[in-house]
Amino acid sequence: MAGAMAADTTQRPEKQRHLELLGLAAAAALLFSRPDLATLATGLGLFLWGMSHLEEAIKRLSGGTLDRWLHGATRSPWRAIGVGALATAVVQSSSLITLLAMSFVSAGLVALPGAIALLFGANLGTTTGAWLIASFGLRFDLAQYAMPLLALGLLGRYRLSGPQAGIAALLLGIGLLFLGIDFMKLGFETWRDGLALDGLAGDRLWHWPLFVLVGIVATVVMQSSHATLLLTLAALASGQLPYLPALAIAIGANVGTTVTAVLGALSSGVAARRLAGAHVIFNLATAAVALALLVPLAWLVDAIAEVVGMTATAWPLKLALFHTLFNLLGIVLMLPWIPQLANLLERRFTEPARLPHSQARYLDSAALNHADTAVAAMEQECRRLDRRAYHLLCSAILMPSAEVIGHAPERHSVSAAIDPDVWPPLNARYHERIKPILTEILAFQARIDVPLTEAQQARLALLQAHTLRMVEAVRFGEVLQRSLLRHGARVSPLREAHDDLRMAVAIGLNRLAAEESGLSIITPIEEVRRHWQNELARRLREHRLDPWLASSLMNDLHQASRMMAVLGETASAG
Repeated sequence: MAGAMAADTTQRPEKQRHLELLGLAAAAALLFSRPDLATLATGLGLFLWGMSHLEEAIKRLSGGTLDRWLHGATRSPWRAIGVGALATAVVQSSSLITLLAMSFVSAGLVALPGAIALLFGANLGTTTGAWLIASFGLRFDLAQYAMPLLALGLLGRYRLSGPQAGIAALLLGIGLLFLGIDFMKLGFETWRDGLALDGLAGDRLWHWPLFVLVGIVATVVMQSSHATLLLTLAALASGQLPYLPALAIAIGANVGTTVTAVLGALSSGVAARRLAGAHVIFNLATAAVALALLVPLAWLVDAIAEVVGMTATAWPLKLALFHTLFNLLGIVLMLPWIPQLANLLERRFTEPARLPHSQARYLDSAALNHADTAVAAMEQECRRLDRRAYHLLCSAILMPSAEVIGHAPERHSVSAAIDPDVWPPLNARYHERIKPILTEILAFQARIDVPLTEAQQARLALLQAHTLRMVEAVRFGEVLQRSLLRHGARVSPLREAHDDLRMAVAIGLNRLAAEESGLSIITPIEEVRRHWQNELARRLREHRLDPWLASSLMNDLHQASRMMAVLGETASAG
């Protein structure tokens, strides 16, 4: 039975490869037999390739500027909408802005309502792509501009580095976009009979949802609403597609963009899923309204076109205007409901009541998409590890953290009886509560593969050093706890000294949690160490203390001093 199952699993990849090869052969046969279709497919491929280069260049050149710009905009809904629209118009990628907003929410940098408003703006900003294609891409011969840009971009990409390489990638992306648009225009001009949808342009109710579905499927397959709109605009300009079906396809392209957000949220945390849900709800609601008002909106477009002086047959420009109008209508309708939408999604996608001790809270894969969110996620998780380390260090000195952190420790807390059964070994708690998080932090940092500024690189290095010092302090605490437990009885000759030591460490930990200076953290234990060095010398001379116990106490004082020195360095480094 097991052998049969193993054979079946090994055969599946083989069958999949055969199907892929068969599909590739069929596609090759179709493209070789239809040069016009091959030209169209080439243009689409070049366009999508150019979009990916353009997005990569924007990330590299922004150096975190785009991230900070968008982050600052989320304080006001209208400002978030405006900045989201402007940013999308600049980078020509609503997917980039969507994933960036998801990264912000996952890293805890912005609240959900602000990120939702940012998404609304991104939807509006993506309509500028249709305007650019309709105004310039379909009217001019872009191939003559594409070639110089491609030459400069390719040479620069392999010869330059740093910001210059980013500029080269930008030129390469624009050149590929231009060339892709030109090939797609040529493909539609030669493909006269390949697309005849006039028969579906009647007044039946099922026509419009069908074309909306076409727009959705095309956007999902190509993962780009720009590519769907480019195809639609080119088909419209060449007379292959009627006007009203083209409007319905534009509605479907808007809905299709939600797939990117949903796919990005699948591997992300609860916060990113909430934002993806907001994106789906907004786009579906906007599409429903636009579809219901398709004919009235088309009349409104005609009226506006006549007022601004568009010709009656300027169908691509009218489609761009329609695309902008129905997105703007969706924002106007949904904006007052942002708080209620956020509350609904927070109730639908709830945070787990208690995360497992070994699970990171902030290291969401969505935060890896951008430099600022990756650094912010690292900072929050490192602070979370700090808080766990504080609790373990309180256990190291056999004191409840509630009596150390948050208010000044009191003497009666250290003089109370010590029950060894209450205090599990610190090593076990370290492996349960600290090491798994440390492992995830180091793995997350290794996965950061976006361009970082020098300041961001320095901050990550500082965070790593800070975290490793906290772990080092916990390891010192392990040794200290074992000795304190051995000599914790009230009648122990070391109990008085150990109580002074524990009180000094508690004061230092209290100051560390309150983010006081490194010197104030170290001072209490150093004072106790100097006092007991003198006291030990006196008691040894008077034969009041066994030298073996005296050496144990000296070692404990030294261990506590090293532990607090490490914590003091951590506080000083920030």
